[in-house]
Amino acid sequence: KEQHNGNFTDSSLSERKRRDREERLNIVLWRQPLITLQYFFLETLINLKEWTIKLWHRRSILVAFLLMLAVLTAMYYIEGTHQQYVRYMEKKFFWCAYWVGLGILSSVGLGTGLHTFLLYLGPHIASVTLAAYECNSVNFPEPPYPDQIICPDEETTEGSISLWAIISKVRLEACMWGAGTAIGELPPYFMARAARLSGAEPDDEEYQEFEEMLEHAETAQ
Repeated sequence: KEQHNGNFTDSSLSERKRRDREERLNIVLWRQPLITLQYFFLETLINLKEWTIKLWHRRSILVAFLLMLAVLTAMYYIEGTHQQYVRYMEKKFFWCAYWVGLGILSSVGLGTGLHTFLLYLGPHIASVTLAAYECNSVNFPEPPYPDQIICPDEETTEGSISLWAIISKVRLEACMWGAGTAIGELPPYFMARAARLSGAEPDDEEYQEFEEMLEHAETAQ
């Protein structure tokens, strides 16, 4: 009798989960626009409220951040001898942001699964490598590097270039691109985490098979 009741409870629970999953699949903008927009605005208000409360609890950090931002803004617009360092940091910042953005696009796949390493980072490393062996140096004048790779005027001995020197030359681009690929994996992680915390199982057949495998496994491992 207990086994029968347990099976009945499991079947009703599975049926309820199936109905909930079908209802969630129907809540899309082109089928139920009003309900979808209502849930969107409610979720946005809830998130704004939670973020406001968190910022209020960390108001000292927020004030320090705003003061630092104000100081940096003043340094950026006030003329002086420090402008050369400001321009240098600005160029480095946008250069890093460019490669981080390409790394994020690599995780997204540009909608086709195409890896941006084959489009940008790979050719960049190849061009630097070829120029380094041709010039026997990685001290390319900057600018025009990295827009153009021109051999430096300094004299170098034949075969003085090393693989480590080439790696050091492109380490910033490679690290920023790798950081972008890691950042691009965060949105799916947070979506899966939110679905798990909300008690709703993801609509994924592989995930369901994995759950069934864990249920029938003899050990937790």
